[in-house]
Amino acid sequence: MPQAMIVDVSVNNIQEMVIQNSNRLPVVINFWSHSNEQSKLANTILEKLAAEMAGKFILAKINFDKESVIIEKFGVTSVPFYKVVKNGEIVTEGPGLLSEAAYRSLLNATVTEEPSEVLRKQAAQAFSEGQYDETVRLLGEAAQTNPNNFKIHLDLVQLYLHTDQLEQAKELFSKLPEEAQKDKQGQYIQGILYFTEIIMAAPEVPVIQANLAENPADCDALFYLAGYLVLNGKYENAFQTLFKLFSTDRSYQEGTPQKAIITVFNMLSGSEPELVVNYRKKFQSLLY
Repeated sequence: MPQAMIVDVSVNNIQEMVIQNSNRLPVVINFWSHSNEQSKLANTILEKLAAEMAGKFILAKINFDKESVIIEKFGVTSVPFYKVVKNGEIVTEGPGLLSEAAYRSLLNATVTEEPSEVLRKQAAQAFSEGQYDETVRLLGEAAQTNPNNFKIHLDLVQLYLHTDQLEQAKELFSKLPEEAQKDKQGQYIQGILYFTEIIMAAPEVPVIQANLAENPADCDALFYLAGYLVLNGKYENAFQTLFKLFSTDRSYQEGTPQKAIITVFNMLSGSEPELVVNYRKKFQSLLY
C-alpha cells in the first residue's frame, strides 16, 4: 500500500524534494508558522489528504519562520500560503486557509492529468528513444485531443530542431501565439533558434580557438564560440565568453553582445534560475 509522502523542506533539500520530485508527482507546498494557527491547521488537513491520496502527490512543508531564503525566493509574505509545483513549474498558488473540501478539489484537479499531457509524456519517451515518427504521431494525436495546448507545438519545434529542420522549426514557432513564445519552454526554444542561426555562419570550433589564441579580443570568434557553448549546454562558459565580448566591444554588431546575453537569461529562466540570478548580478556590474 502506498505511503503518504510528507517532507519538511529546507534550503538544503528543496532542489531534490520539490523541483526534482515535481517531475514525477505534483508537489503541494504549504508555508506555515508555529505562531499561525490557520497555517498549522492547513498542515493537518493536507497531511490527512496526503495519507488518503498516498502515492498521488507529495506534501512539502516549509517553515515560514526558519527558511527565509526560500520564503524570499518564492515571494511569500504571509501564511498560510500554498503553491502547487509540477515539472519544475508553479501551476497554481494562493493565500489563506482553505476548507478540506476545497483542498480536496484542488488536489483532484492537480493529480488528474489532462489527456493531451499524457500523450505529450508518451511523445517525450518516444523522442528519448529516437522514435521520431512515433513522436510526431503522438504529438499530432495530442493536438487533436486539445488544440489549445500550445506546449504540444513547442515540443514539435524542438523535434524539428533536433532533427536539423531549422526552417520548419522557425516557421512553426513564428506562427505560435505570443503566450506560447513567452512561455519558459518557448523562451528556451527562442534562444536555441537564435544561436543555431549564429553558428550556421561560423567556422569550426578549432578555427575559432586558433583565432582567439592569436587575438583574444577577436569579437567574431568570441561571438561564434558563445553560440557553440550555448548549444552544447556549457552555459557558464557561454556567459563568461559573452561577458568578455561585451567588455571588449559592447557596440559590436549594433549592440549584439547585450542582446545575446539577455537571450540566454530568458532561455534559462525556467531551467537554471539560480545561474541566471548569479550572472544577472555580474552583468549589472559590467553595465555601470
